[in-house]
Amino acid sequence: MDSSSPVTATVILLTYRQKDTVARAMESLLRQECPYRYEILVADDGSPDATREICAQYAAIYPDIIRMMPESPNKGLVDNYFDAVEAAEGRYVADCAGDDEWLDPMRLQRQIDALEADASLSAVCCDVEVLNTADGSSEVTAGKVYEGSGTPEFADGATVLKGALDSESGLPFILSSALFRREPLMALLRTHPEVVRCHDGGVEDIPVISALGASGGVLRLPFVGYRYYIDGESLSNSRSDERQYRFTARVSDMVRRLGDFYGMEPKDQITFFNAKFSYMAGLARRANDPALAADLKRRLPLWRLPLPLKARLNLLLLKLKSRFFN
Repeated sequence: MDSSSPVTATVILLTYRQKDTVARAMESLLRQECPYRYEILVADDGSPDATREICAQYAAIYPDIIRMMPESPNKGLVDNYFDAVEAAEGRYVADCAGDDEWLDPMRLQRQIDALEADASLSAVCCDVEVLNTADGSSEVTAGKVYEGSGTPEFADGATVLKGALDSESGLPFILSSALFRREPLMALLRTHPEVVRCHDGGVEDIPVISALGASGGVLRLPFVGYRYYIDGESLSNSRSDERQYRFTARVSDMVRRLGDFYGMEPKDQITFFNAKFSYMAGLARRANDPALAADLKRRLPLWRLPLPLKARLNLLLLKLKSRFFN
């Protein structure tokens, strides 16, 4: 690569307390065989361990490829991600978590080639291997939007947006499998930052995929280019019923607000609503926590939809249990 040429793509390496895995992630990005100039932008979120120091050692060896975001206190996932998007020099952006890795050394070239060839695409994704480190099991997913589709390699923007904001389970594709155009996201960050930097939801993928769906179609390239590791607890993978309830409730509020921004009526998101509110009611019952049931009812006016039968049954069982067994 010619270090004097403009950067075509930025790969954001998102890290926090990952000293044991970040070298694996970094090595996988450095293995990319790509004729286009790309940068690896390290966005470390104030790690208290040696994660940043390990990345800085790599940056000293590869100064033409690796760039470090300024050191700062812990910002949280949302600000850490979007600060990096704003700092990216490439017109295309991808990411990798510090405990995951890219698998195919040709991934970046393939995805750039596809975006260069079709200006109507907002993103190009690939398949993902999901590896559970607890038992060693793995599966490959092509993304929910393509399952059972008559067009397994393309989804138009409306389908992607619908999949992001009205899915029963899962997003249209895993964001870390995608390379996307930076400018549509930057336009929203400039004009409507509240629908991108969604601090209330605490996640980056739903707002980004929604914005991409609103700006163009998404092409799937059928090769496995990303390995996602399931290892321990996270916000979206927690053993605590209450913690999982709080996370799901925040996301549901954010999804309704995004739906309103993109012109979706509550009824247009009824699949998401029925799934998430039934799930939250089940968590409240399992946790035996009437306060969670009250919180769920408090959120209903935002949706203006009746509780699904499964949710009502779970709340009734919780009420009966609280009355007769507490």
